[in-house]
Amino acid sequence: MPEGSDRKVVVSEKKENAITLEATGFPVVLLNAIRRLVLSNVPTLAVDFIHVYDNTSSVFDEILAHRLGLVVLESSTALKKLRSPEECKDADESDESCFVTLVLNVELSEKEQQGRYVLAGEISVDPNITRIVYPETPLLYLIPGQRVHTVAYARLGRGREHSKWSPASVSVLRYTTRVRYDGSKATKECIECLAHYPELVEKLKSGESGVLEVSGMVNTSGLLYCSEAKCNGAVEVEYSPEKLILHIESTGALPPEKIVLESIKALESRAKALLSSLKEAKGEEK
Repeated sequence: MPEGSDRKVVVSEKKENAITLEATGFPVVLLNAIRRLVLSNVPTLAVDFIHVYDNTSSVFDEILAHRLGLVVLESSTALKKLRSPEECKDADESDESCFVTLVLNVELSEKEQQGRYVLAGEISVDPNITRIVYPETPLLYLIPGQRVHTVAYARLGRGREHSKWSPASVSVLRYTTRVRYDGSKATKECIECLAHYPELVEKLKSGESGVLEVSGMVNTSGLLYCSEAKCNGAVEVEYSPEKLILHIESTGALPPEKIVLESIKALESRAKALLSSLKEAKGEEK
């Protein structure tokens, strides 16, 4: 990174379950470490195991357990109230500082006229700890006379244990795409190839020359294809590491900005642990 370069991070886009950051002046390895920790190290709440007391549905107990494990649980409050995965390594389900109890108890009377789907929203949870993020998620189908009764236990975990604990469905780091264009060289075939990039097409049609920065999460594979196969020097695509784009989509377990902050905390903790180990090793050498 050049000396004196400015470092800054800008939130270029923010939605309910997604965030896009533009980071200037930071090394790729730093942003990539954050990207990886988003998926592997930010703790969230998920069902760890269940007790099946009754299940007369057509869904096997193992499949039901799997589906309950994938139910997304809101985890912001749990991060404050429950102990960390490492602290709860040897705890059992009776430890309320580590586990949250979820109860699913649904029965269809034989007098019912038809069956119905049992939804995730029918799981009883402690509202002071968590909630079901997507209550309309179907779990299984019951016909009249069938019943399901399970007690599940959820704890904080990390994505490196199992993907059900990963708070993000997408965590992507990209270089900034810059397009050098020369309208005087653009052919009809080139412009037609670039139809999905209207801003660039307008500049080529006007005969302009310059550099266009493609912002956000726009797919640029088409740009690269057109530049190499159809545009013969009218368009050149380059990927610059000077500005990096980090895009994160949350599963709903945590707000996207919380995921970013927690991943940075995890990186800081690892860096401190490494420094501590190096100091100890240096002391032993003496």
